[in-house]
Amino acid sequence: MTHCRTATALLSLGLALAALAGAGCRNANILSKEEEIRIGRDGATRIEETYPVSRNPADQSLVERIGQKIATVNNLDWPFTFKVLEDKQVNAISLPGGPVYVFRGLLNLSEGNEDEIALVIAHEIAHIERRHVAKMYTQGVLTDLVILLGTQGTAQTAAQVVQMFAEMRFSRDDEYESDRLGIQYAYKAGFDPNGLIRFFEKLKRLEGENKGDIVSNNLRTHPLTDARIKRAKEEIAKVVQAVNREQETAALLRALNNSNSR
Repeated sequence: MTHCRTATALLSLGLALAALAGAGCRNANILSKEEEIRIGRDGATRIEETYPVSRNPADQSLVERIGQKIATVNNLDWPFTFKVLEDKQVNAISLPGGPVYVFRGLLNLSEGNEDEIALVIAHEIAHIERRHVAKMYTQGVLTDLVILLGTQGTAQTAAQVVQMFAEMRFSRDDEYESDRLGIQYAYKAGFDPNGLIRFFEKLKRLEGENKGDIVSNNLRTHPLTDARIKRAKEEIAKVVQAVNREQETAALLRALNNSNSR
């Protein structure tokens, strides 16, 4: 549980942020990186009070290895953690500051395909890297976030915190940005970006079979439309071309440097 001093600090922060938002400071990024990390850690505590973390070492290792590889290759500077939650929902969620959770239902739907898992994780990493939760708070969308996580009492239960993150509605622009950056992050880390398309198609098939009840609200509120899938395919083509060109240029420069040093 959050210590009293942390609770008081977060409550004060929440009131200060509300005042700033009311003053029209909506274009600034009000939450600092340190505050996002603290909120994410508090939220992670509440989530793990609600959902059991998997004790399957193979699954935990798989998700951790994929996530850390993506973060390292792309030089992303957040204290990322990657865990599997034992719940049948087809879902993945990210919290501000670094925590990423993959639900058992999503692993089962992917059938262990690393490319599909990697693209989902990379998408969640992009939400963290682009600070989309902080952006939503700044715009007045998540005005209760800091107070909810920073206050003790029966009203602020773990289930309420989990519901808040699980049903979070990012804007369409933020979702498209996370698709694009996720594709880039995953491809640079050596994963097939078409894993995202395959995963999208599996989700659509579930909905078509009237099995949408196992798909969490979080993934449902992502605009999974034919237009988004078409856009993702176009982004994959652009990213692959750009990254390949970048890698070819880097290889050429290394070769020139080696020849000049002889």
